[in-house]
Amino acid sequence: MTLYLSELNQNSFSKELIHDILFKNISDDGKPCDCIFVPSSRTGTKYRTPAAVEQYFLGRSPKILFSGGDNGEFFESVPMKEMALESGVPEKDIIMETNSTNTKENVIESLLVLDKYLGLKNIQRIMICTAFYHMRRCHLTLQKYAPSWIEYSFYPVLDKTTRPDNWWNYENGRNRVCKEIKGLIHYAKIGDILDFKIE
Repeated sequence: MTLYLSELNQNSFSKELIHDILFKNISDDGKPCDCIFVPSSRTGTKYRTPAAVEQYFLGRSPKILFSGGDNGEFFESVPMKEMALESGVPEKDIIMETNSTNTKENVIESLLVLDKYLGLKNIQRIMICTAFYHMRRCHLTLQKYAPSWIEYSFYPVLDKTTRPDNWWNYENGRNRVCKEIKGLIHYAKIGDILDFKIE
């Protein structure tokens, strides 16, 4: 039976359903991209930034966009940029978005910045570089708001406790995936992301 996210309730989920929603069919296709999109987090320099920098130096994309605004303590994209610069990425190849405070804003504000610096009409493929469990939300949000011709490559970043092969073994992993699932259902119901078909 085929279901959509918007048709689910927010009660209990099987391990298999969680896997299908968050992790199924998310893998790197190895294709070159016009930009690496890195939505921030408080710990963005720990996993996401090194992964994006690695892909940049492998020649996957000529530009990295760090997206993240003020979390009340610091602008989340700033230390990510600083780390990239320290790693040898030229400043001319780094694009900054500093207004967003959540994934929807990451996407909308980043599209405005990309249009300013690169022109959306010139972008054919974006690499999404974020935590594995956060990838689905980023992709569905981009599909909702970005031009329809843009395609996406996934570079899911593996942390220690919210991986597709171990999240159920850790309390914070279980909490993260459950919160993410509930958020996806809510956003699908109110139309903030593209509704996702679960097969």
